[in-house]
Amino acid sequence: MGEWGLPLILAASISLGVMWLLLSNLFEFALDVPNHRSLHSAPVPRTGGWALVAGMAGALAISPLAVQPMVSVAFLLLIAVSALDDLRDLSARLRFAVHMGSVSLLLLALPDTLPWWSYPILLIGGVWVINLYNFMDGMDGFAGSMTVFGFATLGLVSFWRGYGELAGICGLLVVSTLVFLRYNWPPARIFLGDVGSTVLGLAAVAISLFGWRQGAFSLLLPLVVFAPFWLDATLTLMKRMLAGKRWWEAHREHWYQRRALLVGVRCALLTELAIMVLASAMALLLALIGVA
Repeated sequence: MGEWGLPLILAASISLGVMWLLLSNLFEFALDVPNHRSLHSAPVPRTGGWALVAGMAGALAISPLAVQPMVSVAFLLLIAVSALDDLRDLSARLRFAVHMGSVSLLLLALPDTLPWWSYPILLIGGVWVINLYNFMDGMDGFAGSMTVFGFATLGLVSFWRGYGELAGICGLLVVSTLVFLRYNWPPARIFLGDVGSTVLGLAAVAISLFGWRQGAFSLLLPLVVFAPFWLDATLTLMKRMLAGKRWWEAHREHWYQRRALLVGVRCALLTELAIMVLASAMALLLALIGVA
């Protein structure tokens, strides 16, 4: 893991430098203006994900990892469309098509062939993870904290089991996100935006799939560690669909949103952090006993 030391430092340095630029007076654009669904009361830049992605890209360029071309194209497509969506709203149809394409490329890049029937299931699941990360990025410090806990847990298990490259990538994600989280902690000065939330969602899909196929862990491990996200998002979606609501539209019906409105963002975040600690502890226990 010593060969990942410089990439980790570079990831933090680039993320921090780009973050300072984005927060300066030179880059006052792509503001998230509050509306009736928002938990914030003043305009906040939604470009924090740009700094995170810049840090990751710079670090990967000097890392020992050889990124597969299809994986690179999957992320580049998603970054391009998400950056445009941060600047101006794009149609849901276009965004969904790119999400489908990016996950399809990841599936094609997996190290071995899967049963034909598993591809539609993994495709739908991957697209859902990208979108749920977007849905759940609605409270200061929430998505960043889930990213740190989630990838730190996956990275720790990967390192423990001898999968250094997976552990290194997880480390880069954690370090870059910690820089973002410093400025996203309530009251947030910057948000992830679509670039950050969708890329982190696709990263969760990629690490989960490649870790599973390489034998680092089973799919149960990421399911448990990211449970604070996907359970809230999935149950809320099902509830809205059963109620006949326009489930694809933005709303304030997620459990974390209702909790924030009731007790405030800081208290709601502390509750979510406690749940994340429990989810990570459960995932590590399952890994320790060889179940995940």
